[in-house]
Amino acid sequence: MFKLETRYALHAAVVLAGNDALVPNARLAERLGVSLPMVAKIMNRLVQAQVVVSRPGPGGGYALARPAERIRLLEVVAPTEGDDWGQSCLLGLAACDDEHPCALHGAWGRLRDHIQVMLRERTVAEMAAGVVDLDLKVVPGDVPQA
Repeated sequence: MFKLETRYALHAAVVLAGNDALVPNARLAERLGVSLPMVAKIMNRLVQAQVVVSRPGPGGGYALARPAERIRLLEVVAPTEGDDWGQSCLLGLAACDDEHPCALHGAWGRLRDHIQVMLRERTVAEMAAGVVDLDLKVVPGDVPQA
Protein backbone atom coordinates (compact mmCIF):
# COMPACT_ATOMS: atom_id res chain seq x y z
CA MET A 1 0.00 0.00 0.00
CA PHE A 2 2.80 2.42 0.89
CA LYS A 3 5.96 2.93 -1.13
CA LEU A 4 9.06 1.18 0.16
CA GLU A 5 10.55 4.56 1.12
CA THR A 6 7.48 5.33 3.23
CA ARG A 7 7.74 2.03 5.09
CA TYR A 8 11.40 2.79 5.84
CA ALA A 9 10.49 6.34 6.94
CA LEU A 10 7.89 4.97 9.38
CA HIS A 11 10.38 2.41 10.68
CA ALA A 12 13.05 5.12 11.05
CA ALA A 13 10.63 7.28 13.03
CA VAL A 14 10.06 4.39 15.44
CA VAL A 15 13.81 3.86 15.82
CA LEU A 16 14.35 7.56 16.51
CA ALA A 17 11.44 7.63 18.97
CA GLY A 18 13.21 4.94 20.99
CA ASN A 19 16.47 6.89 21.31
CA ASP A 20 17.23 9.96 23.39
CA ALA A 21 20.49 10.70 21.55
CA LEU A 22 21.29 11.23 17.89
CA VAL A 23 21.20 8.01 15.88
CA PRO A 24 24.19 7.76 13.49
CA ASN A 25 23.61 7.01 9.79
CA ALA A 26 25.32 3.61 9.99
CA ARG A 27 23.26 2.50 12.97
CA LEU A 28 20.04 3.65 11.34
CA ALA A 29 20.96 1.82 8.12
CA GLU A 30 21.64 -1.33 10.13
CA ARG A 31 18.34 -1.09 12.03
CA LEU A 32 16.37 -0.50 8.82
CA GLY A 33 18.31 -3.07 6.80
CA VAL A 34 19.05 -0.61 4.00
CA SER A 35 22.08 1.05 2.43
CA LEU A 36 23.55 4.34 3.66
CA PRO A 37 22.46 6.16 0.45
CA MET A 38 18.87 4.98 1.01
CA VAL A 39 18.98 6.20 4.62
CA ALA A 40 20.29 9.56 3.42
CA LYS A 41 17.53 9.88 0.81
CA ILE A 42 14.72 9.04 3.24
CA MET A 43 16.07 11.08 6.11
CA ASN A 44 16.70 14.09 3.86
CA ARG A 45 13.00 14.13 3.00
CA LEU A 46 12.07 13.93 6.70
CA VAL A 47 14.53 16.72 7.53
CA GLN A 48 13.04 18.93 4.78
CA ALA A 49 9.57 18.21 6.20
CA GLN A 50 10.85 19.25 9.67
CA VAL A 51 9.99 15.87 11.16
CA VAL A 52 13.65 15.02 11.81
CA VAL A 53 16.76 17.07 12.59
CA SER A 54 20.26 16.09 11.58
CA ARG A 55 23.78 16.92 12.63
CA PRO A 56 26.56 16.01 10.22
CA GLY A 57 30.03 14.82 11.08
CA PRO A 58 31.52 12.76 13.90
CA GLY A 59 29.00 12.31 16.68
CA GLY A 60 26.24 13.36 14.32
CA GLY A 61 23.13 11.59 13.21
CA TYR A 62 19.38 12.01 13.29
CA ALA A 63 16.74 12.69 15.92
CA LEU A 64 13.06 13.55 15.88
CA ALA A 65 12.49 17.29 15.56
CA ARG A 66 9.79 17.20 18.26
CA PRO A 67 8.66 14.72 20.89
CA ALA A 68 7.18 11.60 19.25
CA GLU A 69 3.82 12.43 20.89
CA ARG A 70 3.65 15.59 18.78
CA ILE A 71 4.45 14.04 15.39
CA ARG A 72 1.47 12.71 13.47
CA LEU A 73 1.97 9.67 11.25
CA LEU A 74 0.81 11.71 8.27
CA GLU A 75 3.85 13.97 8.75
CA VAL A 76 6.08 10.91 8.23
CA VAL A 77 4.08 9.52 5.31
CA ALA A 78 3.54 12.72 3.29
CA PRO A 79 7.22 13.45 2.42
CA THR A 80 7.55 10.17 0.53
CA GLU A 81 3.98 9.51 -0.61
CA GLY A 82 3.03 13.06 -1.52
CA ASP A 83 0.04 15.10 -0.46
CA ASP A 84 -2.28 13.24 -2.84
CA TRP A 85 -1.64 9.78 -1.38
CA GLY A 86 -4.45 7.36 -2.11
CA GLN A 87 -6.25 9.60 -4.58
CA SER A 88 -5.46 7.51 -7.65
CA CYS A 89 -7.47 4.48 -8.71
CA LEU A 90 -6.53 1.34 -6.81
CA LEU A 91 -6.68 -0.59 -10.10
CA GLY A 92 -4.59 2.03 -11.91
CA LEU A 93 -7.35 3.21 -14.23
CA ALA A 94 -6.92 6.78 -15.47
CA ALA A 95 -10.65 7.42 -15.89
CA CYS A 96 -11.80 6.26 -12.45
CA ASP A 97 -13.84 8.82 -10.52
CA ASP A 98 -17.21 9.17 -8.80
CA GLU A 99 -18.99 9.43 -12.17
CA HIS A 100 -17.09 6.53 -13.79
CA PRO A 101 -16.03 4.30 -10.88
CA CYS A 102 -14.01 1.11 -11.13
CA ALA A 103 -15.18 -2.03 -9.33
CA LEU A 104 -13.23 -1.09 -6.17
CA HIS A 105 -13.85 2.67 -6.19
CA GLY A 106 -16.37 2.88 -3.32
CA ALA A 107 -14.69 0.34 -1.06
CA TRP A 108 -11.23 1.83 -1.64
CA GLY A 109 -12.54 5.34 -1.01
CA ARG A 110 -13.98 4.35 2.38
CA LEU A 111 -10.86 2.41 3.36
CA ARG A 112 -8.59 5.25 2.21
CA ASP A 113 -10.62 7.73 4.26
CA HIS A 114 -10.21 5.56 7.37
CA ILE A 115 -6.47 5.27 6.78
CA GLN A 116 -6.10 9.02 6.27
CA VAL A 117 -7.98 9.71 9.52
CA MET A 118 -5.71 7.25 11.32
CA LEU A 119 -2.60 8.92 9.85
CA ARG A 120 -3.86 12.37 10.93
CA GLU A 121 -4.91 11.30 14.43
CA ARG A 122 -2.20 8.84 15.49
CA THR A 123 1.34 9.73 16.52
CA VAL A 124 4.82 8.30 16.16
CA ALA A 125 4.76 7.63 19.92
CA GLU A 126 1.63 5.50 19.55
CA MET A 127 3.17 3.59 16.65
CA ALA A 128 6.39 3.03 18.62
CA ALA A 129 4.31 1.72 21.52
CA GLY A 130 2.33 -0.54 19.18
CA VAL A 131 -1.05 0.96 20.02
CA VAL A 132 -2.18 2.27 16.62
CA ASP A 133 -5.56 0.80 15.69
CA LEU A 134 -7.61 1.50 12.58
CA ASP A 135 -10.94 0.48 14.19
CA LEU A 136 -12.70 -0.21 10.88
CA LYS A 137 -16.35 -1.05 10.84
CA VAL A 138 -17.43 -3.28 7.97
CA VAL A 139 -20.42 -1.92 6.12
CA PRO A 140 -22.83 -4.52 4.69
CA GLY A 141 -22.20 -4.87 0.99
CA ASP A 142 -18.49 -4.08 1.29
CA VAL A 143 -17.53 -7.73 1.64
CA PRO A 144 -18.63 -10.14 -1.11
CA GLN A 145 -20.68 -13.07 0.07
CA ALA A 146 -19.21 -16.54 -0.57
